Amino acid sequence: MNIGIIGVGTIGGMLLEKLRADSFYVVNRTKEKLEKYKGMNNLNICDTVKEVYNKSDIIFLAVKPQNIDEVLYEIRKTQIFNKIIISTVAGKDLKEIQEKTGKDGIIRIMPTILSKTGNGVTSVTFNDTINNKLKEKIINLLSSLGKIVEITEANLNAFTILSSSSPAFISLIVESFIDGAVNIGIKPKVAKEIFFETLKGTIKLLEEEKIEFSALRQMVSSPGGVTIQGLYSMEKRGIKGTIMEGIYESYQKMNNM
Repeated sequence: MNIGIIGVGTIGGMLLEKLRADSFYVVNRTKEKLEKYKGMNNLNICDTVKEVYNKSDIIFLAVKPQNIDEVLYEIRKTQIFNKIIISTVAGKDLKEIQEKTGKDGIIRIMPTILSKTGNGVTSVTFNDTINNKLKEKIINLLSSLGKIVEITEANLNAFTILSSSSPAFISLIVESFIDGAVNIGIKPKVAKEIFFETLKGTIKLLEEEKIEFSALRQMVSSPGGVTIQGLYSMEKRGIKGTIMEGIYESYQKMNNM
């Protein structure tokens, strides 16, 4: 199977590194980003979108949203119709991609930066021309990215915020905890080690013991103790509402793209 990737930035580069194919055919606006991949034996660097499309069985569109229409136009000019097009681009639905390319086999996926480690959750949504056998083939191909979840296109934007944007939100929260630890005298390296282990342990406890979030807070909050004082201070400043608002505003932005 030959895979084409149009756009080798953060997402396109990750696909190139994680997916398995007989050959890859890639094109990117700037050749500099392709330099790091030149050692790949099965990599073919192309000059045009048309060349990538014609030589590949499955084509991933991984360009920036502002460049996608140009790519769709180039694909429309090709005369081969038995290809599978997989878009990672936000703001372009299945119907629009199908109409602008004049091609039928359209899929949308939303990978996450966590897919670099094989631990992310990638959503996939198919148009109605993709049969069950082909769906299974695509999900199997994508499995190297981590967990694959098929969803309806109507839920894709909300899923994207949860799976793709949340690493940035979580990083901000983690950084705040580490900075707080440094502020009370703990060295940054030690603070990071302690917090990472605490975070992993908390997630494991929540998953394995199936403890509710509020129950876990109560388990470690003694009456009049230091933990409840910290929680009171955070809640008084609206930490929960701020996070919820950030998620909602990201979702609204996604809907307006």
